[in-house]
Amino acid sequence: MYLVEIEAGREQLYQSVEALTAAIHGGVIRPDSRIFHRTSSSWISITLHPVYRKAMAARAAEPLPPLPRKQWTFFGTETPGREIDETLGAVSQPETSEPAPKPRGLRALFSRRRRAQPSDSAQQAGS
Repeated sequence: MYLVEIEAGREQLYQSVEALTAAIHGGVIRPDSRIFHRTSSSWISITLHPVYRKAMAARAAEPLPPLPRKQWTFFGTETPGREIDETLGAVSQPETSEPAPKPRGLRALFSRRRRAQPSDSAQQAGS
């Protein structure tokens, strides 16, 4: 017989090891549950009990169930009509004969800013 405190104030008595194992596999008994240890007359964590450890080892050895999805997305579902929006955006832009300017890197931005600002020594000499 095993006396288990499933949660604070809720205790359950299990008559056999099989019943205790079934409750562990069923999710009734969680890692935060406690079991009464008769020898020390105290409550201990269920994770210290050998039946719980054996049940968790058996559960870890089981293969994982197949995934319900074949493709994962960030939001869970893809937005319908996304392709249509992208094609409309591409068509609505006017075509120009000039090629678009190439984006410049951060080094070019910083060097342009340095050239635009006079150095500190030049400012002090002019003052």
